[in-house]
Amino acid sequence: MFRFLLGLGPKELRVVDIKTFPACRGSDRKLRLFACECYYRVRALLPGELAEAAVETANRYADGLATLEELQAVEALVEQALDSMEDRWRASQGAELISLQPTHDALGLSFQVVRTQAPKAAYYASSNAYLSAAAIANPDAASRGTSYDASRAAEERAQADVLRDIFGNPFRAVTFDPRWRTSTAVELARQMYESRVFGSMPILADALLEAGCDDADVLAHCRGDGPHVRGCWVIDLLLGKE
Repeated sequence: MFRFLLGLGPKELRVVDIKTFPACRGSDRKLRLFACECYYRVRALLPGELAEAAVETANRYADGLATLEELQAVEALVEQALDSMEDRWRASQGAELISLQPTHDALGLSFQVVRTQAPKAAYYASSNAYLSAAAIANPDAASRGTSYDASRAAEERAQADVLRDIFGNPFRAVTFDPRWRTSTAVELARQMYESRVFGSMPILADALLEAGCDDADVLAHCRGDGPHVRGCWVIDLLLGKE
C-alpha cells in the first residue's frame, strides 16, 4: 500500500536511496501527519519528552505552524540524543537492553517523523513503529517468534486503517460539493481537527446529509468505526486542506 502511495516501482529499490518522489499520490502534509500518527499509536510504549516534543513540532510543521528551521533543529537534537546512547545500546543485552529499548526506540521513531522529506518520514516512521511495538510487547520473544510476528502484524493492520482514513480510496475519488460546507459541518470538522477527538463523526454525517450530501462513501466513512485522525480525508475536504 505504501509503495503504491509513494509511486514507487520495484521493491528492491530502497526508499532511503530515492532522491525525489515525482509520482507520489499524497501531499507532504498528509504524509507527515501519518508519520506523526505512527508515533501517537505507540507512544504509551515509548516514553520520552524529547521524542514527544519532536513529534509535536512535526505535527505543527505539517500545518504550517512551525518552520523548516524548527523542524531541522529538533531533528538535530534527537540525532544528538541517539548518538549519545548508541554505544551503550549496541553493547546492551538482557535486562539492560529491555530497560533501554523504550527510550532508544522513542528517539529512533521521532527521528524518522522529523525527516525533512515527508515521504521518507512516513515510510520509515511506519516500520519503526510496528517493529518497536512488537519488540517491546514481546521482550523475551525471538525476532521471528509467533508472538512477535502477531504483534507486528496487528500494528501493521492498524496503520493500514489509519492510511485509509487519511488518504481515502485512490481508485474512487469523491467529487465534493461546496454546498456541503455548511457552517455546522465546517465547525464540527474544525473542532475535531483541533482537538484530535473524533467522536462527533456520526453527527457530522447527519450534518452533511442535511446539507444535501448523498455520497455513500462520505457518509459511510463518517459513520464507520474509524479510526479517524488528523488528516482524515472527509475532514480535510470540509476544511479545504490538501
